[in-house]
Parts: sequence; structure tokens; C-alpha cells
Amino acid sequence: MPYRLAMIVRRHRAVVSAGVASCFAVILAAACASASRGDSASPTSSQIGSSWSPEERAKIIAVQPHVRAAAKQYKVDPDLINAMIWVESKFNAKARGPGGSAGLMQLMPSTARALAKQMGERSRPYNPDFNVRAGTYYLARMISKFDGNQRLGIAAYNAGPGNIRKWQKAGSGLPSSSQRYVAKVLEAKKRFASG
Repeated sequence: MPYRLAMIVRRHRAVVSAGVASCFAVILAAACASASRGDSASPTSSQIGSSWSPEERAKIIAVQPHVRAAAKQYKVDPDLINAMIWVESKFNAKARGPGGSAGLMQLMPSTARALAKQMGERSRPYNPDFNVRAGTYYLARMISKFDGNQRLGIAAYNAGPGNIRKWQKAGSGLPSSSQRYVAKVLEAKKRFASG
């Protein structure tokens, strides 16, 4: 291998190794912080079952400090928050959905801006901390708006509270697309609850 090519290969190996080490350090720090607090409200590395791939486990663990903080602040079950994130983005903080939804909890731009204003901060939908707090705040509001009915709150998170009220008023119940969404979230919640 020519000298110049060998140097490029070594340089790229060093960059990749540093990137992997950096990712591992973040994941390890999150897991250690959770363990040192003794907080079992949301999964730690030892609680996340083998049904998740190593990549999925790493993404899930990295977000848990944000999930725990939002769960505590807005009094929402952390397993439900994790389930919403799983269904919405599979824990991809850079996820972008149809219509412009963004981040872990797939906040629509106008919703993210409105929530940020209510929270007294600026909208940062791709920031995991902001996205999880804002999404959880919105979810808590939707559940509260529907008198603590978690199924309707989840449906409202996805379809909008106006649509839920319209369907209730018409006596038609949730359409099949909303029923499937709610079922996916509740199934994911069970998966998180069982580890």
C-alpha cells in the first residue's frame, strides 16, 4: 500500500475509533448516572431486555435521563414516554417525518413553537432534552384534556384534540388508524414495562 494511502487509512481508523469511544462513553455515563441515583422509574441497561438490538438499547439508554426528568416534571409514566418515542421515532433524535414533524417525539413545527413559548424557552425540536420535555408536556395536557383517559390522550397526541372531540361528538369513536396508533403505543409501553 502506498505511503499516502496508508496514512489516510490510519487517520480514518483513528477518527472512527474516537467516534465509537465517544458514543460508548455517553451511553456508559447515562447508565452509570441512572444506577448511581438508584432510579428505576425508567429502564437502565440492565433492565432493557434482550428483545432490543444492541443499537436500539444504546439509543434507548442515552435518552433515559431526559425521560426520567420529563416523567417527574409532568407526572407521566416513563414507560408511556418511552413507548411514544419508540412509535414516533425509534429513538432517533434526528428523525424527520411527513409534514415536517421532528425529533424523538415527532413534534410538528407549529406545536413545538407553541409548547416552547408556553414553557418559556425557544423551540429546539432536534434537541433531545427539549423534545422529550415538550412532547411529554403535550402528552400530559392531552391526557388531562380527556379526563385522564390515556387512550384518548394518546390518540389526541397523534391526531389532534379537535379531531378526537369531533369524533366523540359524531358518536363514531376513533377511526381505525387512530385505534392502530394507540394499540402500537400501548404494546410498546408493555414492552418497556417488562424490560
